[in-house]
Amino acid sequence: MFGEFEELGLIDRYESVIASVGYEHIEAHVLETCTGQWGNTMLDVLRSWMSDKVVPWMLSVVAEEARSMLQGVGSRFDFHINKTLCDLRTREIFDIIIDFPDSMGALNDLKDCLQRVDQRTALVTALRKANRKRLLHPGADTKLILSQYVATIKCLRIVDPPGVLLFKVADPIRRYLRDRPDTIRCIVANLVGDNSDGGDALVDENEPIVPLQQVMDSMDDYGDPNWEPEPVDAGPEFRTNKPSDVISTLVSIYDSKDLFVKELQVLLAQRLLAIKDGNFERVEKERRNIEILKIRFGEAALQVCEVMLKDMTDSKRIDGHVQSQKASNVHPTIISKHFWPALESSDMVMPGQFQELQDLYAQEFTIFKPDKKLKWLPHLGTVRLELQLDDRTVEADVLPLEAAFIELFSKKDEWTLEELIAGVGDIDRSAAFKALVTWVNMGVLKEDPENTFVLLERAEEDVSGKRSPEEWGVSAGTFWLPIDSSVLALIGGGVNVGPELPPVITAQQQQAEQMKVYWKVRPFIPSQPYPAPKLTIRQFIEGMLTNLGGLPLDRIQTMLKFAPGYDQSIEQLATFMEAARREGLVVVRDGMWRLNK
Repeated sequence: MFGEFEELGLIDRYESVIASVGYEHIEAHVLETCTGQWGNTMLDVLRSWMSDKVVPWMLSVVAEEARSMLQGVGSRFDFHINKTLCDLRTREIFDIIIDFPDSMGALNDLKDCLQRVDQRTALVTALRKANRKRLLHPGADTKLILSQYVATIKCLRIVDPPGVLLFKVADPIRRYLRDRPDTIRCIVANLVGDNSDGGDALVDENEPIVPLQQVMDSMDDYGDPNWEPEPVDAGPEFRTNKPSDVISTLVSIYDSKDLFVKELQVLLAQRLLAIKDGNFERVEKERRNIEILKIRFGEAALQVCEVMLKDMTDSKRIDGHVQSQKASNVHPTIISKHFWPALESSDMVMPGQFQELQDLYAQEFTIFKPDKKLKWLPHLGTVRLELQLDDRTVEADVLPLEAAFIELFSKKDEWTLEELIAGVGDIDRSAAFKALVTWVNMGVLKEDPENTFVLLERAEEDVSGKRSPEEWGVSAGTFWLPIDSSVLALIGGGVNVGPELPPVITAQQQQAEQMKVYWKVRPFIPSQPYPAPKLTIRQFIEGMLTNLGGLPLDRIQTMLKFAPGYDQSIEQLATFMEAARREGLVVVRDGMWRLNK
């Protein structure tokens, strides 16, 4: 029969039919056996199956004399196995990365397949599309995006060690993370081991700690005997980087490490000020963290952190001396004003015996440190109280404002809300409500009509006045800590740690405040000469968006550089614009910033 086919000239068509049947069989088998199977390599198993099943079947349907013509079909079938498996892994790549490191087998298969099949562009396109759809959207938590980015880095380093694929895939992720206001905080929280949400840590504890590598330092070293040229599919902007750890890669999202150092200072301040009851084991833990971070950031960058840690040690020593001279119930945390991040201030004043305790402590402190003066932050910290009422004793650890209010009731049993606020200084009305709710719910106070509160010397059987903070129109929360003028102090010496940390003003908030001066500066128009520096602080960003309409961030940055004294980076500008968006001043769509009219 085969001879007749050859004589009729049908041999080419006959061979293609056999091959197409083989290809379809291979595709069906690969999809059936390999879909979702990522733990072990499958390529060698598929090749063995082809040798044992497909090739013998193919040879059995042709004449003996024609087998020499089909010697190359095994190679073509092997290529088709690689292509089919590569297509499958390309479609699954996002989930493979999620499953890392349990998907090592699939990654090694993909690496081998890409060496045989030219599907690198398809892989990049598929992964970028999946990232846009499933990862880079407002509903995704920043920590989740960072975790997926770290997994992507590790996976693509396995698939493509030179890093071309990672360079092409990572760019949209890095740009998106750069625009997120909490990216730096998430990275820094992982650096100091703050993984309180129970998620996966970004930093591998087994990964060696190396100094941060600056992007600018990744130039080609042609004197390196191991130097290799860039891959053929590398774009003009690609630069072969030396292998770096994950943290170096994350920090390189921004042009400078200074933002990370500032955020690290803020987070360290919050963690130190949250320490209660003289738990200096936590101080030593933070000290060890800083020593490790010095390897990454350098000693000079973390000198402020060293001062903060020293303040905690000195504070304990100073308090010990003061207590030895005159025992006091006040145990403040004393910190150096000029080295700590800014803390939220308040005009609150502690009344009665609390003010007396502060004054007595300040006197002893001045004797010990005559060149220093305490500036109290009485709204920060915790106070442990024991209330002696007619029929009961109430013990509670409360916030200073709550303690201040209950102290006022030692003068008289009934106060209006306005009188209570006047008795402790200029405080927010919602904060006052929230503090009073605490005592109402404890059955110590009772709310009467018209915002009047009465002390319950004798407990009522049914305290109908119990109300939650939400019922007052106040959101539930917790509280914070201390500060100084050349030194700082705090009532109670600690913090009631809850879902948040002390209200230290973050690096982004500080930068946003600095940027506000450029919100109203006259816009630069190339056809007009720019006015003298003394006339420039008028309607710049606002005027720019009014006159020119929507602008991308890089264009705003370029035009802002014409403003005298402007030296902010594009990342700092992005932080400010995001803050302006939250305040309703601007809107952003498809990367274009516009005034919110």
